[in-house]
Amino acid sequence: MRCVSTQRARLAPIFRSDTQLQILGATYLEPERQFTIPELVERSSRPQPTVAREVERLNEAGLIESELRSGRRTVWAASSSPIFDELRSILLKTIGPKAVLEARFAGLRGVGRAMIYGSWARRYHGEAGPLPEDIDLLVIGSGNVSEIRDEADIATRKLGRDVNVTVLTPAEWDAADSGFIAHVKDGPLVELDLKP
Repeated sequence: MRCVSTQRARLAPIFRSDTQLQILGATYLEPERQFTIPELVERSSRPQPTVAREVERLNEAGLIESELRSGRRTVWAASSSPIFDELRSILLKTIGPKAVLEARFAGLRGVGRAMIYGSWARRYHGEAGPLPEDIDLLVIGSGNVSEIRDEADIATRKLGRDVNVTVLTPAEWDAADSGFIAHVKDGPLVELDLKP
């Protein structure tokens, strides 16, 4: 049996382990934030010793930085790393909001389309600005709204930021007579791949 810390990352097998992927995802997708080991344990759903070992490896590799403050280790992305931008881009595409939402909504009955809009979509398409505090998700279909909201709540917990979901019928989306729909259609969109 393989140890949890050495299982290959399923979402991005180029990473040494799923724990490594979760730690890098947390720190690189929120590079302005500093995390404690308990926060990384909660975010990754991994045991504290496993997270601490992986933090040490990543620190030695120069991918994250850490400091011991008042008996607590604080960890953050090494934004001065020469591969910071490229690694962040990989993480954004593998465990960022798009990937997490696709995993939650793929194959959900009655959901025809789903897309991210607003500030997160603008950042995804390269517009400069601060990291969005939430994710705006538009779901088009005839699915059960309660089930859709439940999936959005699960994604909220996984991503560590609110997923605000709006559900429209295909007719509402096609009508485009409201200011909201026109605004969404005029802005950048990140279409989710919902194939199961």
